[in-house]
Amino acid sequence: MRTNNPIKGLLMYSFYSARGNVGLAVMVALAMGAALLITGNPIVYSFFPIVAVGIPPYLIMIKMGAKNQLQWEKYQASMPVKRKNMVAAFYLSILIAAIFGLILCGIILGASVILHESIAEVVAETAFGQVSYALGMVLLMGGLLLPIGSTKAAENRGEAFFSICFGLAIVVMLLIQWLGSRAGISPAIISLSQVIIPAVAYVISYFVVSNMYAKNDF
Repeated sequence: MRTNNPIKGLLMYSFYSARGNVGLAVMVALAMGAALLITGNPIVYSFFPIVAVGIPPYLIMIKMGAKNQLQWEKYQASMPVKRKNMVAAFYLSILIAAIFGLILCGIILGASVILHESIAEVVAETAFGQVSYALGMVLLMGGLLLPIGSTKAAENRGEAFFSICFGLAIVVMLLIQWLGSRAGISPAIISLSQVIIPAVAYVISYFVVSNMYAKNDF
């Protein structure tokens, strides 16, 4: 007997409420991807991975911050779903958007290399680093946004705290890069670290926030 999945419903609601932002992100990524496929321009390529992987989850997070959805409203807490499911939906929506961007990025870059041999070398040398940076930024932003945005100080200040999280994520990514370079670590390992460290922080953030909301009174 099939039962309703509350997380699936919350995910559908999250994407539906942010459909305008998601649609814009997809159109921008597709337009830039089409330009890359047609021209093989290295300048277009240099921005494409960041746009494809980073913009969709960023716009979802911006939508949440702008509508102050980081502060769960009382009516949300009274819904027939567990609070941990609400938190899981937030984190999963960001991951789904990022995975969609990764798939799109892989398809476009692969086709571009086949169509334009002139950019094959630069893609091979830099694509992993660019994609790692974009994905790491997404994970750090997502991992910081809900814990910081759930504080009393963040109430009704979603946009301001989004900017704070964005700045902190940049600082962490630059710090990983700087420390890795100072230690003589290879660029490939540094890029990998820019995914692994944010991913660990993202998972820890999920468990911390789940525990916090489970104990919190609304």
